[in-house]
Amino acid sequence: MKHSDLDNAMDVMNSIEEREQYSRAPRQPAPSKVLIGSVEGFFSKINVVAIKLSGDLKVGDLIEIGDEESSVKQRISSMQIDRHDVQSASAGDSVGIKLNYKVSEGSSVYRV
Repeated sequence: MKHSDLDNAMDVMNSIEEREQYSRAPRQPAPSKVLIGSVEGFFSKINVVAIKLSGDLKVGDLIEIGDEESSVKQRISSMQIDRHDVQSASAGDSVGIKLNYKVSEGSSVYRV
């Protein structure tokens, strides 16, 4: 066996060992949603949810409200702060969003 053949064989063995270590390493799923607030109230006569934000939110974002077992998702087509239309809101703001579903006060709100 030539010296270069030995080097090639060692490279292959190292490569196999690295792949095996990688396949055994725990993999973390990519975060698919971010907690951005909680439901302050739901107004069933007009189907509007009031959300206290702890993160940023903008028109066009997809939100998920609730826990894994009973969550609802909806894309934000419009939102208001103090009855004025806004395109975006930040942590600390309270926003009103027209929602197609009934949700419970205190439910977590995620941006998906």
